[in-house]
Amino acid sequence: MYKKIFDQVIQKKMDTFFINNLAAYGKVETFSKGQIINPSHPDNIYIVLEGELNHAMYSKNGDEIFFYRIIEGNIFGEIDFFDENRAFVVNKALTKGKVSVVSREIVESKLKEHPEMYNYFLTSIIKKYRMIMLELSNLQFNDSLGKLADFFVRLYYTENINSNNNISIIFTHEEIAHRIGLNRITVTNGIRLFKDKNLIDIRDRKIIIKDINGLKKLTNIPIE
Repeated sequence: MYKKIFDQVIQKKMDTFFINNLAAYGKVETFSKGQIINPSHPDNIYIVLEGELNHAMYSKNGDEIFFYRIIEGNIFGEIDFFDENRAFVVNKALTKGKVSVVSREIVESKLKEHPEMYNYFLTSIIKKYRMIMLELSNLQFNDSLGKLADFFVRLYYTENINSNNNISIIFTHEEIAHRIGLNRITVTNGIRLFKDKNLIDIRDRKIIIKDINGLKKLTNIPIE
């Protein structure tokens, strides 16, 4: 399932289309690491030109639910845009970067010129809906090791994995724990167990996936 949802060929085609046909018509804004992008209205589409962000929701107490990561070429704001209503989610910058902010007037004009853009928007919305379903399933159905294994499986399919199965983004144990609702000690012990079982390795602080099928077997979600 993850492989289909995070199909890199389809995603690359979408990213290229939005960069080439929409990004140039927006206002470029920069963001810094840790910045929260919380649009006040639903009338813009955001295209990431540089950097990475988390799509997340926060409780009144500051607890976080992480839904998915947004990287260069990806868009956000499209669900609010078509629903014409602001949701409760925000976007937290993992790195510094830039976004192109495209107004409703321009987007609607470009949709008339490129009606195939509707398909790309719909694909993006459906993908995010499925990602949220998987996130909720992970929280409900998996134990701590299953949650950690699911985290690595998802990273494996959302990254452009190189020949060494090297995941480029670097996480501390604390960051992983925060992402999946576990404590740091549980994550540290789980990573040690996965390394002992030869499922993953850590080199230069980067995660190496050595046995993706072995990780899948530790989850309680039908992710094939």
